[in-house]
Amino acid sequence: MHRRSVAINARLSEDGRLQVFRLIPAKGITMSDSNRKIIIDAITRMLARREHSAVEIIRKLADKGIGEQDSRGAVEEFRSAGIQSDYRFAEMKIRAAYNKGQGPQRIIGELAQHKISGDCIKMAMDELSLDWFALAARVREKKFGEQLPEDFRQRQKQQQFLQYRGFSSEHIQEAVNGD
Repeated sequence: MHRRSVAINARLSEDGRLQVFRLIPAKGITMSDSNRKIIIDAITRMLARREHSAVEIIRKLADKGIGEQDSRGAVEEFRSAGIQSDYRFAEMKIRAAYNKGQGPQRIIGELAQHKISGDCIKMAMDELSLDWFALAARVREKKFGEQLPEDFRQRQKQQQFLQYRGFSSEHIQEAVNGD
């Protein structure tokens, strides 16, 4: 086992126990078995709650003071074991955003921030086979009521709203025109 120096943020709790908040590895020192255990435990806790993208896991570990190189190796182990999957993360995000009334353009943008590939996003959207036209119509109706816009100003306002929510021009036109 390697010894290494770390900076520790800690405090005593009210019952007198030591609470460790953050381990910050010293530069130039390799990962020990105990640090590997900390990383594996952290990733396991994250994935037990919900799906996470690889980028999100690495970012959260970096916030805890764990180096990117150490994180990437552990995340790759989880990925190869089928425990972490960017595809499942994409499916989860798409389903959640759809249920919130967000359109495909907005979802694609959010998933791109997690560095999910375009092919992965397309496969997840195709497999879920969601009706974006119906969703755009429901979102418009919920915000503006059943009555279709009668003048240019109302139409413009509704179109801008749906565009902000991430719908494509085809979805917006059908929702606003009632086709």
